[in-house]
Amino acid sequence: MAKRRAAADLGSVASWLAENPLRKWRGAQKPEGWRQAVLARQIKASHTAVRLWEEGKRLPKIDAFAKLEALTKITCQEWMDWYKRRPKPKKKGEAR
Repeated sequence: MAKRRAAADLGSVASWLAENPLRKWRGAQKPEGWRQAVLARQIKASHTAVRLWEEGKRLPKIDAFAKLEALTKITCQEWMDWYKRRPKPKKKGEAR
């Protein structure tokens, strides 16, 4: 039987995801212009990679960081600052 990951506080996860620099940038663009697939094509990445970056499950690789910075003006430092603030999973038996 597979072990289940301890869940982080869903409110803190949602607020952390809302602060994602790429999500914020896409949200500030015209609604018809920058879907994940369009952004992925512009930087020659997969739309799945863009989704994982926005979900905080992965960070872009260095070449993708460079392309994203050129296109969006989001620096590597901004990404890392956001990523370091990710909520920690709660341990078994820990109070919610």
